[in-house]
Amino acid sequence: MENATKALLIAAAVLIAIVLVAIGVKLLNSAGDTSGEAANVSGALQNSISNSSGSTVNFIEGLNSAW
Repeated sequence: MENATKALLIAAAVLIAIVLVAIGVKLLNSAGDTSGEAANVSGALQNSISNSSGSTVNFIEGLNSAW
């Protein structure tokens, strides 16, 4: 009976470890997606600023077209 209890504890520990690794991978993937989106928005802002003639209206229109 003692061996069965140890086996169940080990199995539970392995399952918890697998769940934690899966959560970590999910978080890393979502962080990568977010940083990619931030880079796209940053590029759009830079393009809007460089393409505008200096007026605020052109800048805002550039932002709206990026979304």
